Amino acid sequence: MNYLNIPTPLTPHPLNHLDPIPGLRVSVLVPTFNRATYLAQCLDSLLAQTMPALEIIVIDDGSEDGTAELLKLYRPPVRAIRKENGGKPAAVNLGLSLAQGNLIWIFDDDDVALPDAIASRVEVLRCRPDAGFVYSPHFYGTDGADGTIQQGRLHGLPNHAADSFLFELMKGCYFHLNTVLARTDAYRTLGGFDAQLLSSEDYDMQLRLARAYPAAYCPQPSFIFRQHGGLRGAKAIRYSVDQRAKVFRSFDQRVGHKIRANFALGDYLVPRRVHVTDLAAQRQALLSRMTVMASKGCLLEMMDDLRSVMALLPSDRPPPEAARKAVSQAICTGYAANAIEEHWDDFLSMLQALPSSRAGRSLAWSIAAGLLRLARVYPGPASLRWLRARRVVRVAMLGMLPNRATP
Repeated sequence: MNYLNIPTPLTPHPLNHLDPIPGLRVSVLVPTFNRATYLAQCLDSLLAQTMPALEIIVIDDGSEDGTAELLKLYRPPVRAIRKENGGKPAAVNLGLSLAQGNLIWIFDDDDVALPDAIASRVEVLRCRPDAGFVYSPHFYGTDGADGTIQQGRLHGLPNHAADSFLFELMKGCYFHLNTVLARTDAYRTLGGFDAQLLSSEDYDMQLRLARAYPAAYCPQPSFIFRQHGGLRGAKAIRYSVDQRAKVFRSFDQRVGHKIRANFALGDYLVPRRVHVTDLAAQRQALLSRMTVMASKGCLLEMMDDLRSVMALLPSDRPPPEAARKAVSQAICTGYAANAIEEHWDDFLSMLQALPSSRAGRSLAWSIAAGLLRLARVYPGPASLRWLRARRVVRVAMLGMLPNRATP
């Protein structure tokens, strides 16, 4: 029986088949738009690899600066393709259609590759022929006085087990697509990048790769991520560095909607399951999906999952401790706090609409506990911290009142 019309996959979703790689040949794809200032450093670092790439395809996405003139200075293996501006996803998809290598490295035009980046990750794939892609740490970097990149601190990566890799990635993007060396047939099987996502397209692809293929980890950093104050994004959404967080939140929310629409409920379990039929597994999967939706700032979807969890719990006693803890932690995950603060009245209305059962009041306390943690650790002026504290009290009152109509 499928309780609450919870979707289960119509067919199993085993990992896509991977043919053996007879020879490891790398095509590097560099989408670029108005980055003539940085592009030469990027390309020179790719040409300096200890294991040379088969080709470096630069897709000029309608640049209006000196990019075209700069690219004329390069010879094979660098190959320049020009197109009308349409954003990074469309540019990368064009590159994917032209690539001749059986491995793909998608690299940003303002970053710098480390010399052994290709060699170190190819070696990992030689040892892991089952993997669809390999990823690695990276360094942060800034512009030096002469404009060349200066290596900074290392961005280390958490050591997630294979079983939890996808779920942890759904909660938050913890590695950079620039570090990924992927099977060309993996990208093509997945249909390339979503051209509707003019930001967070990399994260969307990372999730799709992780759902379809095993990942391999290379401990050696592969590039330096340049942090600078220049403009970013496609021409249609050009934004400054101080607008970056807001743009990422907006597009990550779209990614959250895609996850919910396209991933099966069993994908949220650790380990993943094809069929989710027993009540315990359904509750856990819904709680996990609730956390993922919270992390993307998808409050409506988060609360929908919470209501579904409550429907699977006895109404006359508190939920299990694990469920209460999951609800409290979801409030503190990813973009949840930003979404709650921006849409406080709507969020409060959704809480007030929860069943006023003993289970409902207990979960209201759990949400209040999460908000309390945010009020204590989030920075801000005293007035904002006081407002957050008042909101904690208001939600806590929902855990004490049997009638939600007058909180």
